[in-house]
Amino acid sequence: MMTDSSRKENVVLQAKEWLTLIEWLGIQTWQDPEHPFHVFLQAMLDSDAEDTRETLKSKEEVSETVQGARISLPQHVLDDLTAASAAVKACWLTYTCGKQTSEEYLHITGNQIIRFRRLPGKINRLFVERITEGKQLSVLLAGRMKWNSRTPGELPALMMSRKQFDAALSQARELELNRLATLLADMTNDEEGSIALAKCMKSPLAHGDIRFYANCGGRWEIQQMQFMNNPQLNWLIRCSAKDEEDWMIATPTPRQQFQKILLKWFRKPHNAE
Repeated sequence: MMTDSSRKENVVLQAKEWLTLIEWLGIQTWQDPEHPFHVFLQAMLDSDAEDTRETLKSKEEVSETVQGARISLPQHVLDDLTAASAAVKACWLTYTCGKQTSEEYLHITGNQIIRFRRLPGKINRLFVERITEGKQLSVLLAGRMKWNSRTPGELPALMMSRKQFDAALSQARELELNRLATLLADMTNDEEGSIALAKCMKSPLAHGDIRFYANCGGRWEIQQMQFMNNPQLNWLIRCSAKDEEDWMIATPTPRQQFQKILLKWFRKPHNAE
């Protein structure tokens, strides 16, 4: 497979097209079905996607020559793919604000981040870019996720059963606020905090899921968090990633603290405790 890097600056492709390019470029790590980026791309596949060779040729990302197929990607994109494929840390974010759901995958390598971001629209198109300033990205993400700067005051963290919380969350739209708050208070023994959490569950401005990955000895370990925000309060929800464990902690968290959590992950050496 030959490459030609003399072309356009930006590349936007569907998930299936990225998978095809990864195969043609011989990026073995991303062809591993256990790799979280492979899982990310597989989750975004469109069932009615056309033949990728033809769509890539129509977009001029691939051309046919006498010697075979030639991949025509900008050199900076090839460099980004090379750097990202060696990353041993990553972050997969999915979040909803109003009616719009956003999704992105961050390859964290050294002092730079290679970001694959799904663009709005019915077709799952992904745009790739390099970020060199983690602090700027943490501010950007907190803004997109509608984190506010309000201080939670004296509200403590709430600890409860993950399964019970998930059951309450699935009923949040149908239940009256008082009933939902009572359910939570029965789990947490904290009436004031349960009322505040119930209000956020009933009418969030934004909510989402954040997964941090680290490659440890060839095996990907995961830390998972959820969040939900309303104009009064932000809640950061941590739970065990292990099926056999049943706990979660919901913590009132101001925007600045959330940004520090993201930035610490972006900068922390992958083998640090």
